[in-house]
Amino acid sequence: MLAQHLLLPCLTALMLSSAFIPAALTQQPPTSLPAPLWTHAFDVMARKLGEENFTDKTQKFGIEAFKDPNNGFGVYCSQVGSITVTNSGFGTLTRDIPNSKRLDFVAGLDLPARKAGEKEFKGATRYSMEVFRDANTENWLYITEKGTIAVAPAKGPKVANKLAPDLSHSVDLQVRKGGDTDWKKANKYGVEVYRDRSTNNLVYITDVGAIAVIAEDPAKKAGATGKDPEWQYGLDLKTRKSTEIQFTKDTKTVGIEVYKDGNNGNLIYITESGNVAVAVPSKTYKTGTMVNHPNRLHAFNFSCRKTGETDFSAATQRFGIEVFRDENAGVILYIAETGSLTAVKAQ
Repeated sequence: MLAQHLLLPCLTALMLSSAFIPAALTQQPPTSLPAPLWTHAFDVMARKLGEENFTDKTQKFGIEAFKDPNNGFGVYCSQVGSITVTNSGFGTLTRDIPNSKRLDFVAGLDLPARKAGEKEFKGATRYSMEVFRDANTENWLYITEKGTIAVAPAKGPKVANKLAPDLSHSVDLQVRKGGDTDWKKANKYGVEVYRDRSTNNLVYITDVGAIAVIAEDPAKKAGATGKDPEWQYGLDLKTRKSTEIQFTKDTKTVGIEVYKDGNNGNLIYITESGNVAVAVPSKTYKTGTMVNHPNRLHAFNFSCRKTGETDFSAATQRFGIEVFRDENAGVILYIAETGSLTAVKAQ
């Protein structure tokens, strides 16, 4: 049974001070492109499973928000190295947001996620997550008890009623490791797809707790049984550590498989470690057609403070981020050295 948390009605996320803005993120890989623009930050509460209310003991995660000036997208990064990207709300920003607003709390969700091959929910791992609205950029922000995050453009009025989510459908996906062509060694992950009725988003969650969120097309609502996913093609993406200046023979390669969700046409990108991203392909995309390997557009190192860390400093943790364009589907992919993956349709 799906559940929602009990709420403290006046709760909002705690906002970090915006007085300390990084002039530049250090250790950038060589590039003539502009560096990311820091816009705002939050300390976000995320309850653990079974924790009904927010208290002074509830765990918090630091989240930074940046604008990628190369395409106008907004990128959120959590202190655990989870990243998520949006094409909404950041395009007109030219500096940090003065007097940025606190996050508006929307709902809390407990979502079970079965492993591949499991038919019953009994015994499935349940993941707790919170849903907020970032009024500074008008985006929905989801965060799990593990600090993994996902974002989707917020449309329509603020939600008045907290509605329990519905299970839309489920899929089992196989993923080969980077450089591996043998499906016999592929990892297998169960993926649940829930309809968040408070926001009209679809929440994709893997059995390891990775999430992706995308607005649901009301014309393509799926039933509970759903259709089998269609494998499209595989990708190998290199991911630098923040201390690596260039790709080398020792740079990690992450294996990714691309599937078409037969229920709504979304493309599901899933990595060898079970991280997941979802995007709407371009109108010219031909199912199952891989013409080009992804084109690396640029790279960044993002600085992300831990909760309670007020200043950016030399000790602030940094994460290497690569930006690729999947030319086959017209989708922009961001991947972090942690393996976190996020996707958005190219503009």
